[in-house]
Amino acid sequence: PLAPSKGGVERSAEGEVAAVKTALNYQADAVVAVSTRRDAQGSDGALEGAAWDQPVVEIANARPAGATLSQNGFELRRSEAPREVDFYDSASVVEAYYAHCEALVKSATGARKVVAFDHNVRSTRGAGETRLKNGGTVQSPAPIVHGDYTADSAPRRIAQLAQKAKVNDVLDAPLDEADVAASRFAIVNVWRPVSPVKERPLAFCDPASVDLDDLVLFSIHYEDRVGENYFAKYSPRHKWFYFPEMTPDEAVLLKTWDSAVTFDAQKRRQGAQFVLHSAFDDPSSPPDAPPRESIEVRTAVIF
Repeated sequence: PLAPSKGGVERSAEGEVAAVKTALNYQADAVVAVSTRRDAQGSDGALEGAAWDQPVVEIANARPAGATLSQNGFELRRSEAPREVDFYDSASVVEAYYAHCEALVKSATGARKVVAFDHNVRSTRGAGETRLKNGGTVQSPAPIVHGDYTADSAPRRIAQLAQKAKVNDVLDAPLDEADVAASRFAIVNVWRPVSPVKERPLAFCDPASVDLDDLVLFSIHYEDRVGENYFAKYSPRHKWFYFPEMTPDEAVLLKTWDSAVTFDAQKRRQGAQFVLHSAFDDPSSPPDAPPRESIEVRTAVIF
């Protein structure tokens, strides 16, 4: 369940949101590992092994901070999507929007090759009220502190993208063996509002504030493969940020893995390897806020 907001709103002298205090869904200290089964529509079953801790944290306005993809693992870009794309039509997203995301990530990273390979559409209305035009499922925002890949699942996912498409895959072998053998790869999400965000925004945890011991393995069992994500346990070191009131002409580039970054002897990362993130209950949201609608496109980045 979405952690209830238990905090307040701090505003600047100009009345802009400077920070909010709210509860996030972490894993309890006793949790060892969590697992679930994901169906062909992308919906998860019960979370086995999960137990919740819901501390109140401060989430600062990232707009004045100038966060960058290379240093912080997330970056705000002004970027208008192609007018012809229909975000609730998967074929339209693949045909009219993937190339736009690839160009956006390539300009930010300088990578040799960027390939968009998957996407999710989310709404607080959820699948009960909204469906994609091909019959697919609209996902609800994910109100759990998590990272999308692990040290094992990230390179495995890159290798799978050079193989025949599996269940839940959108494209057939968008990478080749030379891409898989590259000395460095990354996976970067392009997260964009479909309509102005007035509720359930996305928060990002600065990777420099996260230790290896904070992470909990989350195994996702598909019909034909097993994926892995990270959940996390709370630490007072964690520093959270968000971009209030994002609009459809803005996009966040979110690093979900970078093979060039590793942990040091103190179990802390030297750079932005991946970013823990979570949807959250924003206490600055108006009571009549419209449903949040967003799309995230995952890209494979080859250097």
